[in-house]
Amino acid sequence: MLPRTKRRLCALCLVALACVGLAFHTGTGTPSMLGISSVAAICPLGAVEAAIASRTIVPAGVIGLIIAVAVVLLVGRAFCSWGCPMVLLRALFGLKTPHERRERAAAKAQAGKAAGVSANGGAVAEEPARKGLARRRSVPDDAPDAERGGAGDSRMWVLGGAVLTTAAFGFPVFCLVCPVGLTFATIICLWRAIQFGEASLSLVVFPAILIIEAVVLRRWCHTLCPLGALMGLIARGNRTFRATLNEDACLQGSRGIACGKCAEACPEGIDLHAGAPTTRLSECVKCGECKHVCPVQAIAFPFFPKSGERSVVAVAGESYASETEAAPVVQADAGKCTVAEVAGSNIESKGEAHE
Repeated sequence: MLPRTKRRLCALCLVALACVGLAFHTGTGTPSMLGISSVAAICPLGAVEAAIASRTIVPAGVIGLIIAVAVVLLVGRAFCSWGCPMVLLRALFGLKTPHERRERAAAKAQAGKAAGVSANGGAVAEEPARKGLARRRSVPDDAPDAERGGAGDSRMWVLGGAVLTTAAFGFPVFCLVCPVGLTFATIICLWRAIQFGEASLSLVVFPAILIIEAVVLRRWCHTLCPLGALMGLIARGNRTFRATLNEDACLQGSRGIACGKCAEACPEGIDLHAGAPTTRLSECVKCGECKHVCPVQAIAFPFFPKSGERSVVAVAGESYASETEAAPVVQADAGKCTVAEVAGSNIESKGEAHE
């Protein structure tokens, strides 16, 4: 099963859980506040905004926030790729990820190259394909990856604005446009309209805002989402389930073949082979695309690196190595996916077409 299919199913399960809660009054809530009875894991940004808006610290809210922070410390920004409704909205509207767009462009380049071969009687028209590949690699899909998680990251400014406007107006302003909250608010409004006949303007307004965020603001997740920014800050303490690269098996690390498929696949612009990673490791969304596209299966997501292995961990653009003896392992984030050429080799990525 493709990683994207697994992620969509996971996000769909969270939606189903919310619907079951509405139908049977289980009280499990929604991803904005999942829980049982009086114990809940509240959205970290929503909890902060609620505390600032009310100028009150509620014990139950603090406990919920601690649970949410603990989850982020354990799995990093996994929610962004495995639980956020934007995953389903993008699929619903048929929106392509940067990787899928590059994959399609690469397929066209290959088709053009094959056509050139037959048209020239066997002469390989390589130059256009090479130029196309170089152009795809040189034109970023979003803001420079080096700015991710730093002062140049636009999400950080949106996060700051969300906090300041909440303090100024005494209301969690971002919650009005949060795609997570709006998705489940739409489901709840639709449910009440069907069950009690309580149709309201919200059934038009909420979906309209979601369509704007998913279709018009296509870079919402990468350049505007303050929730992703906050989870990225918390995830700087994440040391589990990191993408781990076995350099002994890696084509680039062991044979010097410039494969680069994992870097092409990463939606966060993380290059596992870079001496100073282009993006903070805390930005990894654990999507598993880098693992899926690796032609030699050199990437894994272990709970912790195996004892005896050396891991290189990036911290604020620098790196330090832990002690070892066994095969070198480099930790980094999940990545962008494309059908890229493997520098002079005929190695094909495993399985089916990737996301």
